[in-house]
Amino acid sequence: MDRSRPPGARLNGRWCPVDAAAVLAHAQDRILDEAVAALAERDRAAHRSPGPQECRRNVSQLFGLVLRCVRAGRAEPIGKPAEQIAAHCFASGIDLAEIQGEVNVLTGVLRRHLAGALPVERQVQALWLLADIAGAGKDAMARTYLALAGQGGADAPSVPAAAPSVQAAAPVGTAMVGKVGIITLDDPDKRNAIGARMASGVVAALGSLRTQDARAIVLRAAAGTHVWSAGHDIDELPRGRRDPLGYDNPLEELIRVVRTYPAPVIAMVHGTVWGGALDLVLSCDLVVADETAAFAITPANLGLPYNITGLLHFMGRLPINAIKEMFFTATPIDARKAREWLLVNHLVPWDRLESFTLELAATMATKSPLAIAVIKEQLRVLSDYQPIAAQVYERIQGLRRQAYDSSDYLEGLDAFAHKRQPIFKGT
Repeated sequence: MDRSRPPGARLNGRWCPVDAAAVLAHAQDRILDEAVAALAERDRAAHRSPGPQECRRNVSQLFGLVLRCVRAGRAEPIGKPAEQIAAHCFASGIDLAEIQGEVNVLTGVLRRHLAGALPVERQVQALWLLADIAGAGKDAMARTYLALAGQGGADAPSVPAAAPSVQAAAPVGTAMVGKVGIITLDDPDKRNAIGARMASGVVAALGSLRTQDARAIVLRAAAGTHVWSAGHDIDELPRGRRDPLGYDNPLEELIRVVRTYPAPVIAMVHGTVWGGALDLVLSCDLVVADETAAFAITPANLGLPYNITGLLHFMGRLPINAIKEMFFTATPIDARKAREWLLVNHLVPWDRLESFTLELAATMATKSPLAIAVIKEQLRVLSDYQPIAAQVYERIQGLRRQAYDSSDYLEGLDAFAHKRQPIFKGT
């Protein structure tokens, strides 16, 4: 749920969901037709051919859940049904990204039908509510896949244990050393760039390790790599006219899971960390690095407007002048400067990095897991709670929209793809 605005956008002190629900109910057939057509186009591009009747049935079911939430004026009613849908899909071997993609497509169609059909104030509130509903539904699905990925934990719905794991399809390794779980990013061909497959793999790995009672997690890159992660998979960023860092972005979803995971997550860094991967590192509870580590946040190289949530993650770990230098120059800082700026908790020699990190994690694993879980959650809630007036939030979103709709953003993506220096014009 979006914490960057006061809880509950209201009109005259009350929710006003009736108009939005009426608009969606009246346009139901058109909405379903558009969503099914968009999904068919997506499936053709991915060389999949699910039956049109099955696709329409799935979309119709999701639409019914969303409409119920809109009528209620809150997101909570989608939780349990979304878990049941996810459990069925997991048992059928359907990837988490695929069912969440259906939510994304339907949500996009719903936004278009609400835009312009309501007065501006009601439209803003309806779109906020829709974002909350979609986010709550996808979070419920992710939690279900987390539970089931470890062959059924205590909280997992009852489904066949032989269902395939989403982790198997992603370049992510897992291991247990005592009570310490280790997650390894291992996609050298893409320099561990984080796209949908990598993100869903890490999410599934976290769930699997949780069912094995891991008391601490180490997130690392495979041995021998010189790049911890190249950041967001640029190939998966939208080419304008859509927020590239929206709530449903796979990396954003992974970061939320790491931040809410009920055990310490330690980033063990050997090599360079670029772009959105630095946001992931900062979202871990601690960072241990060796002298090969370097850190860069690079949206200015792409003309990409960073989101408020991501900036809050940086503000929780770095002084404002350091944040500005990193964002404005997009230049890597070395491990020693990162230690001076407290981005890194411990800077150790490369040949002691693994042993030191595992010893630190093992120490944490001997402490009370309940106490650590509640302390971590309290700190997250306290650091995340930054209320912003509705009109300020809308103004910032408008400025971000100008940036990702600009020719500069397209120029940044094209320059990156062709390995050349971008020429930004400010338009």
